[in-house]
Amino acid sequence: MRYLLVILILASCQNKLKDNYEKASVNTCTETEKYTNLISKSVNLPKLQQYYKVQDNFNQKELVILNNNKHLNKIVDKIKLNRPIKLLDSSRIRQDAIKAFIEFKEINIKNDTANIYYRYDVQGIGIKSSYYLKDCEWHLIKSHLWEN
Repeated sequence: MRYLLVILILASCQNKLKDNYEKASVNTCTETEKYTNLISKSVNLPKLQQYYKVQDNFNQKELVILNNNKHLNKIVDKIKLNRPIKLLDSSRIRQDAIKAFIEFKEINIKNDTANIYYRYDVQGIGIKSSYYLKDCEWHLIKSHLWEN
Protein backbone atom coordinates (compact mmCIF):
# COMPACT_ATOMS: atom_id res chain seq x y z
CA MET A 1 0.00 0.00 0.00
CA ARG A 2 2.85 2.42 0.86
CA TYR A 3 4.46 1.80 -2.50
CA LEU A 4 1.25 2.60 -4.30
CA LEU A 5 0.93 5.84 -2.34
CA VAL A 6 4.54 6.83 -3.17
CA ILE A 7 4.00 6.06 -6.86
CA LEU A 8 0.82 8.15 -6.93
CA ILE A 9 2.56 11.07 -5.24
CA LEU A 10 5.51 10.90 -7.64
CA ALA A 11 3.20 10.71 -10.66
CA SER A 12 1.25 13.70 -9.39
CA CYS A 13 4.43 15.72 -8.87
CA GLN A 14 5.69 14.81 -12.33
CA ASN A 15 2.44 15.96 -13.93
CA LYS A 16 2.60 19.23 -11.99
CA LEU A 17 6.18 19.83 -13.15
CA LYS A 18 5.16 19.09 -16.74
CA ASP A 19 2.25 21.57 -16.50
CA ASN A 20 4.54 24.24 -15.05
CA TYR A 21 7.13 23.64 -17.79
CA GLU A 22 4.50 23.93 -20.53
CA LYS A 23 3.17 27.17 -19.03
CA ALA A 24 6.67 28.60 -18.73
CA SER A 25 7.61 27.63 -22.27
CA VAL A 26 4.70 29.55 -23.83
CA ASN A 27 6.78 32.73 -24.03
CA THR A 28 10.11 31.22 -24.99
CA CYS A 29 10.80 33.74 -27.72
CA THR A 30 14.28 34.92 -28.46
CA GLU A 31 15.23 38.49 -27.61
CA THR A 32 15.28 39.24 -31.34
CA GLU A 33 11.72 37.92 -31.74
CA LYS A 34 10.56 39.96 -28.75
CA TYR A 35 12.03 43.19 -30.15
CA THR A 36 10.87 42.48 -33.70
CA ASN A 37 7.30 41.82 -32.61
CA LEU A 38 7.27 44.83 -30.27
CA ILE A 39 8.57 47.29 -32.88
CA SER A 40 6.20 45.87 -35.52
CA LYS A 41 3.24 46.20 -33.18
CA SER A 42 4.26 49.74 -32.22
CA VAL A 43 4.73 51.19 -35.71
CA ASN A 44 1.50 49.53 -36.82
CA LEU A 45 -0.73 51.15 -34.18
CA PRO A 46 -3.96 52.04 -36.00
CA LYS A 47 -4.11 55.60 -34.64
CA LEU A 48 -0.58 56.25 -35.93
CA GLN A 49 -1.26 55.32 -39.56
CA GLN A 50 -2.83 58.66 -40.50
CA TYR A 51 0.45 60.43 -39.72
CA TYR A 52 2.53 58.40 -42.17
CA LYS A 53 0.76 60.09 -45.11
CA VAL A 54 3.11 63.05 -44.72
CA GLN A 55 5.89 60.94 -46.22
CA ASP A 56 4.25 61.25 -49.63
CA ASN A 57 4.80 65.03 -49.41
CA PHE A 58 8.54 64.35 -49.09
CA ASN A 59 8.54 61.65 -51.83
CA GLN A 60 9.77 59.26 -49.18
CA LYS A 61 8.68 55.71 -49.96
CA GLU A 62 10.33 54.04 -46.94
CA LEU A 63 9.54 54.53 -43.31
CA VAL A 64 12.87 55.61 -41.85
CA ILE A 65 13.80 54.54 -38.33
CA LEU A 66 16.68 56.24 -36.55
CA ASN A 67 19.27 53.61 -35.67
CA ASN A 68 19.83 54.41 -32.00
CA ASN A 69 19.29 51.01 -30.38
CA LYS A 70 21.50 47.93 -30.57
CA HIS A 71 18.49 45.69 -31.23
CA LEU A 72 17.25 47.60 -34.27
CA ASN A 73 20.10 46.39 -36.52
CA LYS A 74 19.06 42.78 -35.99
CA ILE A 75 15.37 43.23 -36.61
CA VAL A 76 14.78 45.91 -39.24
CA ASP A 77 14.42 43.38 -42.07
CA LYS A 78 11.89 41.39 -40.03
CA ILE A 79 9.51 44.23 -39.15
CA LYS A 80 6.18 43.87 -40.88
CA LEU A 81 4.72 47.11 -42.20
CA ASN A 82 2.72 48.17 -45.24
CA ARG A 83 5.70 50.09 -46.62
CA PRO A 84 9.42 49.34 -46.78
CA ILE A 85 11.54 50.26 -43.77
CA LYS A 86 14.98 51.82 -43.82
CA LEU A 87 17.24 52.01 -40.78
CA LEU A 88 19.63 54.98 -40.82
CA ASP A 89 21.97 56.60 -38.33
CA SER A 90 21.60 60.29 -37.47
CA SER A 91 24.47 61.45 -39.72
CA ARG A 92 22.90 59.75 -42.74
CA ILE A 93 19.50 61.22 -41.92
CA ARG A 94 21.07 64.72 -41.82
CA GLN A 95 23.13 64.07 -44.95
CA ASP A 96 20.07 62.93 -46.93
CA ALA A 97 17.93 65.71 -45.40
CA ILE A 98 15.30 63.18 -44.31
CA LYS A 99 12.52 64.87 -42.38
CA ALA A 100 10.14 61.97 -41.71
CA PHE A 101 11.63 59.36 -39.40
CA ILE A 102 10.74 57.54 -36.21
CA GLU A 103 13.01 57.86 -33.22
CA PHE A 104 12.70 55.31 -30.45
CA LYS A 105 13.53 57.08 -27.20
CA GLU A 106 12.86 54.18 -24.86
CA ILE A 107 12.35 50.44 -25.31
CA ASN A 108 12.07 48.54 -22.04
CA ILE A 109 11.30 44.86 -22.01
CA LYS A 110 11.14 43.16 -18.65
CA ASN A 111 9.95 39.58 -18.50
CA ASP A 112 6.56 39.56 -20.25
CA THR A 113 5.86 43.30 -20.24
CA ALA A 114 7.18 46.16 -22.33
CA ASN A 115 7.05 49.94 -22.30
CA ILE A 116 8.00 51.88 -25.37
CA TYR A 117 8.31 55.59 -26.14
CA TYR A 118 8.97 56.95 -29.61
CA ARG A 119 8.56 60.14 -31.61
CA TYR A 120 7.63 61.06 -35.15
CA ASP A 121 8.81 64.65 -35.03
CA VAL A 122 7.90 65.59 -38.60
CA GLN A 123 4.28 65.38 -37.42
CA GLY A 124 5.09 66.60 -33.91
CA ILE A 125 3.80 63.48 -32.19
CA GLY A 126 4.96 61.26 -29.37
CA ILE A 127 3.70 57.82 -28.47
CA LYS A 128 3.98 55.87 -25.22
CA SER A 129 2.64 52.34 -25.11
CA SER A 130 2.57 49.38 -22.75
CA TYR A 131 2.29 45.76 -23.81
CA TYR A 132 2.15 42.28 -22.37
CA LEU A 133 3.57 39.18 -24.04
CA LYS A 134 1.53 36.05 -24.62
CA ASP A 135 2.56 33.24 -26.95
CA CYS A 136 5.38 35.40 -28.36
CA GLU A 137 2.88 38.06 -29.42
CA TRP A 138 2.68 41.51 -27.84
CA HIS A 139 -0.76 42.72 -26.83
CA LEU A 140 -1.48 46.38 -26.25
CA ILE A 141 -2.38 47.32 -22.68
CA LYS A 142 -2.56 51.06 -23.24
CA SER A 143 -1.28 53.66 -25.63
CA HIS A 144 -1.05 57.41 -25.45
CA LEU A 145 -0.42 59.54 -28.54
CA TRP A 146 -0.03 63.29 -28.24
CA GLU A 147 0.72 66.16 -30.58
CA ASN A 148 3.14 68.92 -29.63
